Order: sequence, then C-alpha cells, then structure tokens
Amino acid sequence: MRMWKTPRHMLKFGRHLSLTQRLLAIVAVAVLPAMAGLLYLIIAIHRERAHEVQDMALRSSQIVALEIERIISGSQGLLEAVALTPSVRNGTDRTGCTRYFEALDGRLAQFRGFAVADGTGRIWCSTRGLAAGDSAADTSWFRLARSSGGFVVGEYSGAQPGEVGFLPVALPILDDGRLVAVVAAGIDLNWLGARVRERRIGEGNAVVVADRNGIILAREPASDSFVGSALSSPSRRLLAETSAGTIDAVSVDGTRRIVGFQPPAVTGIGLYVAAGYSTDAAFGPIYASTWRSLVLAGLGALAACLIVWTVGNRLLRQPLVRIVSTINSWRAGDELARTGIAPDGTEISTLAAATDEYMDDVLAGRAARREAEEYRALLLREMSHRIKNVLATVQAIANQTFRNGAGPDSLRAFGQRLAAMAATHDLLVSSNWQSTDLRGALEAVMRPFGLEDGRFELAGPAVAVSARAALALSMATHELCTNAVKYGALSRPGGKVTVRWEVVKTQAGPRFRLRWVESDGPPCAEPTREGFGTRLVRAAFVSEFDATTRLTFPTEGVRFELDADASQILIDGGGGAGTAV
Repeated sequence: MRMWKTPRHMLKFGRHLSLTQRLLAIVAVAVLPAMAGLLYLIIAIHRERAHEVQDMALRSSQIVALEIERIISGSQGLLEAVALTPSVRNGTDRTGCTRYFEALDGRLAQFRGFAVADGTGRIWCSTRGLAAGDSAADTSWFRLARSSGGFVVGEYSGAQPGEVGFLPVALPILDDGRLVAVVAAGIDLNWLGARVRERRIGEGNAVVVADRNGIILAREPASDSFVGSALSSPSRRLLAETSAGTIDAVSVDGTRRIVGFQPPAVTGIGLYVAAGYSTDAAFGPIYASTWRSLVLAGLGALAACLIVWTVGNRLLRQPLVRIVSTINSWRAGDELARTGIAPDGTEISTLAAATDEYMDDVLAGRAARREAEEYRALLLREMSHRIKNVLATVQAIANQTFRNGAGPDSLRAFGQRLAAMAATHDLLVSSNWQSTDLRGALEAVMRPFGLEDGRFELAGPAVAVSARAALALSMATHELCTNAVKYGALSRPGGKVTVRWEVVKTQAGPRFRLRWVESDGPPCAEPTREGFGTRLVRAAFVSEFDATTRLTFPTEGVRFELDADASQILIDGGGGAGTAV
C-alpha cells in the first residue's frame, strides 16, 4: 500500500472524509490543547514539587550541620578545659594525666579516648586506642593542630577489628607562641550516629556526615554498613564546593535522591553534611495523580468522540446543507440570499451568522469602493484646482518681481517669496490643507531672519487660521521681514520686531487684529516709491478677507496693522476666543 509522502497527499485524503469523520478529527484537534495544558500543568506541578523538595533538603542539611557544629563546639570547649589541667599541661605527671583521662572516659560517652603529644608528636599520655603507637606526628589531628595553631577537626581514623572508627579533634597548647603539646580526643562515631538517628528523617531519605576526604562518619539509615566507606562519585565532587546547594544524584545505597549539601568550606569545621530526599517518596503521589489525570483525560476524549459519532449527522448536516445552499445561490447571482438561521449561541448559528455578515460585508464593500472612486475623483478635481491656484499665485509674484528686469536681486527676491509660500504649504499639508496654527505659520517665515536669535517677540492667543489666510499672512510677513532686514530694525544689532494679535468681539462680530512694530532700528522714513512688497502688504487681505490694513513709517520703526473679519481668517471664526495679548 502506497504511503502519503507530501502534504498534498494528506490534503487530498482529507477531502474524502465524511462530515462525521471530519467532526471526529476536529474533536481530536480540539482535545490537543487541553492535553497540552494538562501536560504543562503536570510539568509545572513536578517543577514546583522539585523546588519544594530542594528547599527541604537544603534546610535539613543546614539543621544537621548546625547540630554537628554544636557537637564540635562542645568538644572544643572540653579540650580547652582539659588543656588547663596541670597534669596534662606540664608533661611530667604521666600517672596523673592517665587517671584524669580515664575519669573523663567514664563520664563522657561521646568520646572514644584522649591523648596528649608533645611538640614533636611523641605521645606520653593516652587512653584506649586514640593514638596507635608512641608517635602522633603522622596523624591528621597532630599535623593540622601544629600547622593551624588552633582547634582543629581531624579525619576519620580507623578502629580495631569489630569496632567503629572515631573522629579526632585536637587543640594545641602554646607557650609564648611555641608549641608545647597537643591534646586530642576521639569522638565516638556510634554516639554521633545515634545523634543523627534522632532526627527521624523519614522513609527513603538519608543524612550523611563525612570528613574532608569524603569518608562517611555517620549515616542514617544503615549507619553500620557505610561508616568508614567513601561517598559516591557525585557527592565527592561536592567536597571542593564553596557554597551550599542541592543536586539530584544516586546515593551510595543506589537510591536516587535530591540532596542538599553543606561542603566543608561552608560548615567551617572541615566536615561535609548532606540530607537527601528520595525521589520515589517525594514524587510518588504526584506520579499516581498524573496517571489518573491522563486516564481520565483519555476517557473524556473517547466519550467526546462517541457523542459526535452518534448525534453529529442529525444535529449538523441539515444546517450545514442550508448554509452551502445559500452560498451556491449567492454565487449564482442572488445577492439577497441569506441562510435565515436564527442565532442561538451554537457554533452552527455562529457560522450561519458569519456567512450572512460576509455577504452583507461584500455588498457594503462594493458600495464603499464606488464611494471611494467618487471621492478619488473629487480629490483629483480639488488637487487640480489647488495646483492652478498655486501656479496663478506664482505667476503673479513672478510678474510683479520681474516687472522691471530679471537681475540677481529680483531672482533672489523671487526665490525667497517662493520659500515663504513653501514653508506655509508644508504646514498646511500636515493638516490636510485645512488650517494651521498662526504662531507656527509666522515662525516658519521668520526663522531665516533671526527667529532663533530672539529678535522677534510673538504674543497672542492660540488660534488656527485657514489655508487662504495662512498663505496671505506668510507672504505679507515675508515682505515685512525682508524690508526690516534691508532698511529696518533687523538691519542693525539690537533691533527688534514685536508681533501681537488678538480676537476682539464687536457688535458686527468678532474681529481679528494683528500689529507689526519695529523698534531699536535706524530712523525710519516714508519710502519715496512704492514697490511690489509694499503693495502686497497693503493689499493682501483687503479684497478677500473684509479687512483694512495700515502701513506707516514713524521715526522709531515700521508699523503694520491688520483688522479683518475673524470668520474669514480663523477656522472657528473666533467665537471661543477673547481678547488676549
């Protein structure tokens, strides 16, 4: 039998599925997100439980480490007291020293014997098997005590056959900084194991105490089987760590545990302490719950498939056939065809409503396209009209500028006037050619003439002017600026131009008033002839904006005043503005 090897074959196979089979496929696909969510939840629970067990293991190891530190601290205090005893300290009364140690042995069950060695390591007083032979020079406790000069914890020391070893602790006796002797005691590991056993660690869990070499000193459970043996490989690598932490490892008894550990560098007493929690015990209930959840989810998916298989054809085929029939009628040209299925909140009614809405949207789209075409034609006509107006304005400026010749000055003046128009056009384009801010329009024209140098003072309310008014104001302002640079206030340092505007309410309606005042420039006088710029300033507003203008030349500087119908200049007609200067 040939297998499908490409998505195309799979799609061809899908086209031959019956409605019920398709529904079963949909149910299967619909179940996948729920299964994915269930798996995600299971994983999240497992991770949360892992973090919880790690915290428990780390805290348990800290508690055990504190208990071991307390035991070691108590041993240090005992050795300090023993070191003060004359029979131990003077190194001459062997009999008194031995009796003293034997008395301590009978009273202190945690110790396996005591010993004293002189500065060379020769043992001259001891009990039981703490120091085998006459010299302790090669023992860990003597070497550590001699090198450190303070209390030390040695390494695991072997025991006689049939006995458990011990952990030596030692304290050097100094005289003016010179090593006189070393007093040592052996902590009984049976006693230490009993202390660890008292912690009741729980089934499957374990607690381990080892020396700096990784030799187990105490372990619960099965302490007798592991004391004196080495830690597992993963745990031995932790001896060199400088901070506490947790790992997932297989213990020496073959059980996988989450282990919280305190390395020798953290405990500060040269011992390694770890507490492990069995993964089987920690995650067993979660594993059982996981399987139950998966089985229930599978049963639910199977039940859903059975329900679809039983009632799918009866509940779905008729409305779907009706929807398909409506679509075919629509494709045949009946634009009024609709499914007519009443909405009841079900998926089928939603599909029918979506089909009807789609048909309505298609009709609305066709109408919208017709309106868009009409609007585009309107925009083209409006653009043509505006281009003609701009060209007419440019032609008028050119005629006036070059009326007396086309020299360099005329070309420069023509270019500057076009630049003023272009700056205002940029502002109008950004607002769809409807209006622009008055202050922004004035600043755009004044910027090349020293606006940034503080030579202009603008004051007035925030108002929006129409496109026609903006162009007229920009042209008039450009001519005034050009005249001020050539002959007026801007022709010498310190000269200043003040522009103020206001909207004044009158009986005839709101009026827009603007004043241009030059000061601190050279003495001003009436020009002997009237150029194009002067004519433009005086006539730019008169015919189109029901305005009156006044251009005067007092000695202190040029003055220009504009009084126009606010409804012709401003977008809102000045109805909401009061007088503001």
